[in-house]
Formats: sequence, C-alpha cells, structure tokens
Amino acid sequence: MKPKVIALLQARTDSTRLPKKVLKNILDKPMIIHQLLRTSKSKLIDKLILLTSDENSDDELYKVIIDNNFSIFRGDKNNVLKRFYDSVSDLKLNDNDLIVRLTGDCPLHDANIIDESIVAFIKGKCDYLANCIKPIYPDGLDVEIFTYNSLKVAYNNATLKSELEHVTPYIRNNKKLIIKDLNKKPIYNNWRLTVDEENDFLLISKIYDYFNTTYFSFEDTVKFLENNKELLKINNSINRNEGYAKSIKEDNNDK
Repeated sequence: MKPKVIALLQARTDSTRLPKKVLKNILDKPMIIHQLLRTSKSKLIDKLILLTSDENSDDELYKVIIDNNFSIFRGDKNNVLKRFYDSVSDLKLNDNDLIVRLTGDCPLHDANIIDESIVAFIKGKCDYLANCIKPIYPDGLDVEIFTYNSLKVAYNNATLKSELEHVTPYIRNNKKLIIKDLNKKPIYNNWRLTVDEENDFLLISKIYDYFNTTYFSFEDTVKFLENNKELLKINNSINRNEGYAKSIKEDNNDK
C-alpha cells in the first residue's frame, strides 16, 4: 500500500535576524506564498500544511495563509517537534506514512527536488532520509523525510532543546532507526539560496525579478547564477545552519 505523504512547512514571523521575513513581498506576493505555490507543484505530496505558532505575533501570517487558500496549523512556539506531532495527530496516519519537513525560509524550493527525495526514501526502505545533512544542493533546497512512526518515537523521547526546536535531531541520532542521505553528487552545495538575513533576501529578490514569475526551476536558477556569479557574493559570508549550531551550544550550556 502506497504511503501517504504529508508535507509540513514550518514558519514564524518573529525571526531575530530578519523579522517578518516570510511576509516580505517578492513580485507583490509574500515570500511564504511563493514557497507554498512552488511546493504545491509536487506530484507526490498528498497534503501540504503550514505550521506556525499560536502566538499573537503570528496572527498576520495566519490570515495571509488562509486568504491564499492554504492549510495551516497553529501550535507550540518553541517546541516545534510537538507542533509537528500535534498537526498530524488527527490525520489517522499509519506508522509507515511519510512526513516531509520543510522550512519557510526557502522561497526557491523546487517541487522536483522534493519529489526526488520522496522517491529515494520509498526505494531506500528507511526511517529517515535527507538531502541536507550531507549537503547535496544549495542551502535553501533542504528536504528531510521521516516516517510517522519516527516522529512518534521522537515526540515521546526527545528532551534536549535542539531536539525539540529542530524536530529531527533525535531521529537522526537514534541508532535503532535506518538513517540515509540522498545518494547523489553535490550540485553547487556551497551556494546560499535561503533567507535568514537582509542580504539573503536581496539575492532572492534579484532572482525573482529576473524571472518575473513564481515558477522557475532549479536548473533555471543555476543557469542564471552561472551567468551572474557576482550576485553570489551578496550573501556568501553567512554560515549554513547557524540556528542549529546555536541550539547545540545552548544544549551544552544547560548540562
């Protein structure tokens, strides 16, 4: 029986480095709407839900998502693992159904890349697969996939702040689970196509302005940036996964 595939895209508006970044306009649409529209082109995702907090600070984001006819779930602000678990607990999922974890700072995400990882996960017969732990693509095209059973295991056992905030560390470090990386040669994995800071947003805006549409492929982006390599200097001083590194540091400080 084919597993259900539920994509959960997490986003909040109180980012410390670039507040309300997901609501910043690109081509007259909030950045998060571009990402949802691009993700919805997936041929393998059965349900796409945006997950945000139940804080008043995310009321505006909630309204934008509802007004654009996407599904949204509101839950715990800091315990994102709980937010993930609560968002699917009423969907009557089987243990082998799949959860696709995406983050709302990736407005260039490509549905074909998401589907590539889903296919690899199903063929690989694993509990968790990612294209970003061993980075294959530029930062901003990250995909993590895990079974509903793995999510339950993490929810019932994870305790560290990094495990609760970043959802998957407990799964990745669980030796009883089958963990795999996407088996593919890296493709420009030193590029930065995510949005955490103003310079990130500037680069993404220039890319969207060039194509003047929501829909263009990763291959289109590569061709454009290969011909305009000076644009990559805009944000190349920012480190990958700074947020996760900060959480690990806080774990160590709590010991």
